[in-house]
Amino acid sequence: MTKKEIGRRDFLKKAGAAGVALGSAGIAGGYITPRKVAAQKRAIPKGPIRMAAVSFLTGAAASPFGIPGMNTYQMMAEQYNKQGGILGRKIELLSYDEAGGVDAQVKLSRKLILDDQVDVTLGYISSANCKAVLPLSDELGGLIMAYDCGTHELMEGTTSPYKTPKYSLGFRTKAHLGIDNIGLALYIKKYFPDIKTMGGINQDYAWGRESWLIFETAMKKLMPHVKVVGTWWPPLGTTDFTAHISALMGAKPDIVHSSLWGGDAVTFSKQAQGMGLIERSRMAWSRGEPYPQEVGKEYPEEQIICCAGTHYFLYPPHDKWPLNKYFVEEYRKRYGKYPTYPCYHAYQAIAVYKQAVEKAGALVGGWPTIEEISKAVVGLSIQTPSGHLMIREDHNGIEDVLVGVSKMTPDFPFPILDPQRMEVYPAHMVNAPVGIRTVDWINSWQS
Repeated sequence: MTKKEIGRRDFLKKAGAAGVALGSAGIAGGYITPRKVAAQKRAIPKGPIRMAAVSFLTGAAASPFGIPGMNTYQMMAEQYNKQGGILGRKIELLSYDEAGGVDAQVKLSRKLILDDQVDVTLGYISSANCKAVLPLSDELGGLIMAYDCGTHELMEGTTSPYKTPKYSLGFRTKAHLGIDNIGLALYIKKYFPDIKTMGGINQDYAWGRESWLIFETAMKKLMPHVKVVGTWWPPLGTTDFTAHISALMGAKPDIVHSSLWGGDAVTFSKQAQGMGLIERSRMAWSRGEPYPQEVGKEYPEEQIICCAGTHYFLYPPHDKWPLNKYFVEEYRKRYGKYPTYPCYHAYQAIAVYKQAVEKAGALVGGWPTIEEISKAVVGLSIQTPSGHLMIREDHNGIEDVLVGVSKMTPDFPFPILDPQRMEVYPAHMVNAPVGIRTVDWINSWQS
């Protein structure tokens, strides 16, 4: 362990012991209680908030995910700064590329926390990166908010019910992949009850394997008569899916589940359509929301699409939820495209941080420590462009989920979700309760 590591950790321990006045400020046991604020106010630093934003800026994940997410961080940092910042401090946004693999991200995270001493890190699309980096939050004493990675295992502990969260300074400000795949299964049961067979094509690593696991588990519980005719596991970064598509066509599944993402999803869609798979089988995309806009009018209709939450530029309706109207219009004015779900996820991360700081700051009478901010995040419920988001005691966000089918209309140059067949499944239907593993929860459902 380096001297810097020891110094920072010792400082954090001393700050906690010296009080930072957790008791008098009303922060205890992971929650903020409405006790009287200490009479003496704490100083607010004069310098800017150093906020590290980590997202894919190069590679196959950049265009559909990383760059839209980073665009949102920049847009919201500017908006917050125009409004006076956070407790009067302006945001200094530091942008970093998530490319390079797990080792590179671990090294970067150590540098950001120990050397650069950023106030918070908002980042990570890759589930593998999240699994490697989030433990550093407690090890090094740095606040990390995972904004997009989907693995359900990230916050699921080994005991039930939870006694303490897995990480004290690590959060995920969104729901995990359980909502995507459970939502798909619920939608298929309602709209396609007569299907008899299904297959899956998912990338051969944690994200793909876990997505199929949750989908298959939910389908077996909801539609036990449906037979799995095959699963295919192309490696991440595959450019030629013809062999997989030929095998799928031979198996003739009624529904094909897929969590393919980035360039892989676009490439597969184009090749599958060209080879005729789409005419024989219906795709069910666990996070397909960005791709109609990415592909354009050639994107096929009648494909089942999940939005990784209720993250959609047309939902909630603008006349009923002005915050979505503002977000869509502001993003499109700046970047010439409609925001996709990574944009909404990025909004959630930066908004959760801002509101947690303000909540803790109001109680301690000044600038809060990262421990106080962390305790303020727990139980936080905020309005976002997508609706309401709550951060639970296990440090995981929970959300509703939107599922629909693609349909071409004269209003947009790409298919949208058919307004007549959009379904929103509330959070309690798609998020496992705290302390229960997602697979165990699904298996406990009554038939």
